[in-house]
Amino acid sequence: MQDKAAAARKIIQSNALFAAAGGAIPVPVLDVGAVTLVQLDMLKALCKLHLVDYSELQGKAIITALSGSLMARFSASAFKLIPGIGTLLGGISMAAFSAANTYSLGKVFDFLLAKYGSLDNVDIEEMKKIFQEEFEKGKEFFEKNRPDQRK
Repeated sequence: MQDKAAAARKIIQSNALFAAAGGAIPVPVLDVGAVTLVQLDMLKALCKLHLVDYSELQGKAIITALSGSLMARFSASAFKLIPGIGTLLGGISMAAFSAANTYSLGKVFDFLLAKYGSLDNVDIEEMKKIFQEEFEKGKEFFEKNRPDQRK
């Protein structure tokens, strides 16, 4: 069980960092697409770890339900349209948001898969609560693991 928890943590953390890189892509909308692909790949890896059949359609539905702040993603992405400072600030904020969002999504999926053994009949309110708690931890994770913070 400890090995599975460690493996899940590694999957979540590495994908959160990949999502940060995707969020930093300077091309608006392309960044959102890259982050979404990372998140779906993370869900697929977590399903494989928990021996649960993967459904991309179901994954997209849950990601959309939890990431209701999709407009925030697009606004951070659109900020990149402003030459110079907009690209820089939009990239930084989108990277941070993408990492924290992916981290919290991973934690929710891992919890659901470990507790229920599937993504069927999940309690959306329970998921949202866990998502909010983990989002704060995801921001902390990103701050500790930002490339400019590493030694």
